[in-house]
Amino acid sequence: MNIAIFADVHGRILLAFTLCARWERETGEKIDLILQAGDMGVYPDVTRLDSATIKHARTDPSELGFSQYFVKEHLDVKAILDQTTAPMVFVRGNHEDHSWLDQLEKQATASIFPVDVYRRVYCMRSGLPYTHTADTTINILGIGRIGALPGEQDPHKPKYIQSYEQEQIYDASIESVDILLTHDTAQDFITFGYGMEEIRLVLDSYQPIYHFHGHTEESFIQRQDDNDITKVIKMTDLHWDTSHNRRPLEAGAMGILRWTDRDKHTFENVEANWLTDYTANNWFDNE
Repeated sequence: MNIAIFADVHGRILLAFTLCARWERETGEKIDLILQAGDMGVYPDVTRLDSATIKHARTDPSELGFSQYFVKEHLDVKAILDQTTAPMVFVRGNHEDHSWLDQLEKQATASIFPVDVYRRVYCMRSGLPYTHTADTTINILGIGRIGALPGEQDPHKPKYIQSYEQEQIYDASIESVDILLTHDTAQDFITFGYGMEEIRLVLDSYQPIYHFHGHTEESFIQRQDDNDITKVIKMTDLHWDTSHNRRPLEAGAMGILRWTDRDKHTFENVEANWLTDYTANNWFDNE
């Protein structure tokens, strides 16, 4: 099984699918699943954007990719999506329309639920395990949103983990977790006082092989968790390198996990030369 990994895409969802289709053409291999570690930028209504997204969208309209391409069907967008059969599964970040996602989640009965018109993009509910099956199986647990910041006066804001999600995590009956997918980091893992206790609990209790997260704005970095088992990986945000006039993709934004079982697996940071074909000005035309 091949799994593509992305961190914060901030609306550039179609670009992630585009890169997956290109990887398949270049390698002759198939991607079975796409995982995204939050800050997907799911805003179906641009009047409901948060202040940070409004600010960035003024200079980069690709931040509005969900409302542009995934709310109503577009034939050219569908043609790109049809180049790969892999679904995309994401956890919530702190930059999403949480009220809208809450409504969809209340109607959901499974651990993942579709959020787009093409039914290719699925949100994973926090604390409810998801098993993906292709030529083999893999068990994934997601924890969305972020932990309340130190000194926060209102820890119940929608961007923070909610009490019902905490209950789902603490009450979960799970045999094993191969991948932990989160937006935030474990409590105190990078910065003292920041992160989520619930992520620490899962890492210590289930010792997943991989933990993919976003949020920190770091470039690609791989660390060993304190449990001495889990590889903790942060991909570069899927955005543009503004230090170059062409504004190509920043390095380290796409990863590939080749998975057979807990004893046989490899992960690579995709560093192919063709990634430089995609720039802020031409990425859509590249297809």
